[in-house]
Amino acid sequence: MNQTCLTSLSHDMKTPLTAIALYNDLLRRMEPNDPERQTCHEIIADQISRLVQITNTVLGERSTGGNIVNLASLLKDTVAIYRKLYPDYVFRLYSKADLPAIWGDGPALGRVMTNLLDNAIAYSQPTQIVIAAELKSNGIQIRIRDRGYGIAQEDLPHIFRPHFRGNPTVPGNGMGLAIVQDIIDSHGGRIEVASTLSVGTVIRIILPQHLFLEST
Repeated sequence: MNQTCLTSLSHDMKTPLTAIALYNDLLRRMEPNDPERQTCHEIIADQISRLVQITNTVLGERSTGGNIVNLASLLKDTVAIYRKLYPDYVFRLYSKADLPAIWGDGPALGRVMTNLLDNAIAYSQPTQIVIAAELKSNGIQIRIRDRGYGIAQEDLPHIFRPHFRGNPTVPGNGMGLAIVQDIIDSHGGRIEVASTLSVGTVIRIILPQHLFLEST
């Protein structure tokens, strides 16, 4: 395995492993009849599935198919995990439960969200992060806005390049946005970034209509 693969693997495995450890600890402290136990088990199982997908992708074993993805549930579950992992941050989620289901790679889209939220946290002090999803004429738009350090205008054309780091004082390996773009491209979508130094960053993802499942 080359260094790029190892870097990508270590980058993407951090959040699922942290979530598994957190929810396992919660389980150990819960009473046997606690109604939240099932939720913890489901989150741990989902994060294990994500780890398997990450490992397979990095090893070159890309999925040949897809699955039905409920984006509203994916966003809700991801934000719930981040609220527990980062209690000093305020996560605001605005997403309607009736967003159309899509055909796509669920674990990979989960990686998109974790990478974007990881970036928003890394490039800010404890603040408010807004996640919004809505149906637009050209597809589903997912928007993440932070009030962080922002990105210099001269760096914006380079932020999707592997290992590019506009702010070397922030820990990281510069792989997050490169991974996000690769996944969004594989779904036929697009990603846009607007940022102002000392104000924050807004990232928009559009997932196209051809991914929508027909209503039954």
